[in-house]
Parts: sequence; C-alpha cells; structure tokens
Amino acid sequence: MTFLRRFRGWFRRFRSFVLRSQVEIIGQCAMCGLCCRDILIQDGRCWISSRRRFEKLCKEDPRYARFKITDKDDGGRLVFTCTLRGEDNFCTSYDSRPPLCRNYPSKSLYYQGGWLRDDCGFSFKAKRFRDVWMRHGRPAVPRFSEVLRQEKKRTQD
Repeated sequence: MTFLRRFRGWFRRFRSFVLRSQVEIIGQCAMCGLCCRDILIQDGRCWISSRRRFEKLCKEDPRYARFKITDKDDGGRLVFTCTLRGEDNFCTSYDSRPPLCRNYPSKSLYYQGGWLRDDCGFSFKAKRFRDVWMRHGRPAVPRFSEVLRQEKKRTQD
C-alpha cells in the first residue's frame, strides 16, 4: 500500500506540474469529527512510526500531546486519535489546536497520495489530463452571428 500511495502522490505532482494547475480544496466542514480519528502525523517530512519519536515531538510542541496512539497501519506508521474531541464532535480546545488540525485538509495531503473520507464535507478538485484532452478534442462552437447568418440564408433559399 505504501508503494501505491507514493506512486499516486508522484503522479499527482507530475500532473500538476505538466498541466500547470494546483489542486483546489472545495466544500466545507461537515462537523462530524471523523477527521479527528485515524490520524497520521508527520514530523518534518517523515511519518511518525515509533512511540519514542512521538514523545520527542510532544516535548518540542506540547499541543501534540492531545493525540493518543491507537494503532499502526500497514506501512508501519502510528495511527492517532484526538483526545480533545467532545461528545458533540467539536474540539474542546479549538483555539490552541496544532497546525495539523488548523490546516486540515491541506494540499500536501493530496500531493502525498492521500485522500479524504467519502463522508467528509471537503474534497480535492484537480485538473486531469482527460479534462484538458476533452476540451481540445471538442469541435469549435460556431459564433451566434454565424449560425444566424446560415439560418437566414437557408430560409431565403
């Protein structure tokens, strides 16, 4: 799965470069709180994969202490959940949340091969090769004045 995710991220970056178009984040938060569960955390450019590394991150930035290790994914990365999500799915410490939460969802998630849940209110919108190809492959739409001129000529004959 790690190879597939890396390849997907590489392809997305390549496509963005070739088409000269950045991904857009569209939609709005559904306020379901599901993004506060099953979280992967990065320290710099590397995913957190050991408890010791996570403890070091918490010492450097105490706001990360809000996360609790729940599992390990198939790539060996630690999976976290936020302990400050309230019963109503709202953050109980909204003003002091870390950048990970403040910037969710980020474009970097898309370019690293990640995805958003289907039930998330946000989605990624990226220009695809197919979109460009279809736009160039369509026949040109004639101007209204040309269509009017042809219709007028046809009715006169």
